[in-house]
Amino acid sequence: MRFWLNHVVYPFLVFCMLLLLFSITNLDVTISDLFFNHTLHKWYYGESWWSVTLIHIWGKELIAAIFILSLLGLGLSFSFKRLEDLRCIFVYIILTILLATGVVTLLKQYSNIDCPWDLSLFSGTRPYYDIFSDKPDNLAVGKCFPGGHSSGGFSLLFLYFLFLDYKKSYAYIGLFIGLTMGAIFGFGQLVRGAHFVSHDMTSAMICWLIALLLYKSFLHSRMKRFRNTD
Repeated sequence: MRFWLNHVVYPFLVFCMLLLLFSITNLDVTISDLFFNHTLHKWYYGESWWSVTLIHIWGKELIAAIFILSLLGLGLSFSFKRLEDLRCIFVYIILTILLATGVVTLLKQYSNIDCPWDLSLFSGTRPYYDIFSDKPDNLAVGKCFPGGHSSGGFSLLFLYFLFLDYKKSYAYIGLFIGLTMGAIFGFGQLVRGAHFVSHDMTSAMICWLIALLLYKSFLHSRMKRFRNTD
């Protein structure tokens, strides 16, 4: 019971309170407004090298590389007995990245929430509706919620659960890496006008739950041989 309280109930309550706070206070718009030049009608860092190339393009390639290396490791585990014990870990990494990014991408198609750069508030053409508002059906369909790019970074939250049964201090480092990478990916999109902060918070919650459920469904029982918790 304590595990579920610490890993599901408490995080979900914090997430819901933050999401409600962002909606009530209009923090999403306030934060994004810091990165938009209303005089020139453009995002300050919309075309910057670090937001486009470093965070967006190279960020996607980093997650793709981790995914491909895990696929390669899985394939080799059937040929090399030394890698056989790691097979469940490769499967866990592959499924977490695939499902975390895939579920977020699917939800984006049906959320009907716009990107900041599409809104009239930021020189776009569409009116602003927060995530709890009932957007009229006659308006263009938005496909910007949750945050897609940040889900790649937040999918690395698998590192927390990967080390949870081995050494908790390593698990916390993994948690830090996953949250930091997701936040960096999200910030890169925030300054370009691609997403609001609430979009990326939602991606973080989705990625966390997927990593957790996959961990509980098969990884936890197979990690006993590695167990060395501090």
